Amino acid sequence: MNQIIKVLLLIGSPKGEKSTSNGISSYLFKKFKENGVKAKKTYIIKAIRTKTGVHELKSLVYDSDIIILVSPLYIDSIPAITVKVMEEIYEHKNDTFRKKQMFMAIFNSGFPEPHQNDLAIDMCKKFASDTGMEWAGSVTIGMGSSLEGKALEKLGMAKNLRNGLDTAVKSLIAGKSVPEEAEIIASKPLMPLTIAKFVMNTFGGILWRNRMNKNAKKKVYNRPYA
Repeated sequence: MNQIIKVLLLIGSPKGEKSTSNGISSYLFKKFKENGVKAKKTYIIKAIRTKTGVHELKSLVYDSDIIILVSPLYIDSIPAITVKVMEEIYEHKNDTFRKKQMFMAIFNSGFPEPHQNDLAIDMCKKFASDTGMEWAGSVTIGMGSSLEGKALEKLGMAKNLRNGLDTAVKSLIAGKSVPEEAEIIASKPLMPLTIAKFVMNTFGGILWRNRMNKNAKKKVYNRPYA
């Protein structure tokens, strides 16, 4: 691929515009635009509601030179709505795919460790292979919820992520896969893992107890099959 014509940012989060995935996509969108590259963001949750939406989404995929899936991790896997779209794309790959396309995946999870996203990334690699697209690389992000609703440019903890994404954009524009060094930099934990685990355990426990008291009260301790 000598020249990048169109980049499609596929946002796989059911939260749509309010998601961490959208925040990451917005940063990438700006970087591509700054470099004079055509980029478009699209939300799978909106497209999948109608047959027309799915058809239009598939048309965008087939018309793009680079597809970047930005998604959260749901139970060690890809969200169901995103899997559905991937299946639709796969079923029609032989008739409509361009000869050369690149596919990149960026996953964020609520777990502190970025490697929790590895299984979802492997699924995306398989998808790229089965649809005839060139695998362009990946980024895995832990503690993704700490980025939700915030601009990456304003977050000190996202410095490594920004640096890695900046390098990824330059490589993709040149028609090359994302360098391994950039993947490693972008995938560095947003904070030291010991601190991240403490924050998650402490505040996660508080959040869980609050929801329990509000919705379940003492029922959460019931043992109906005991």
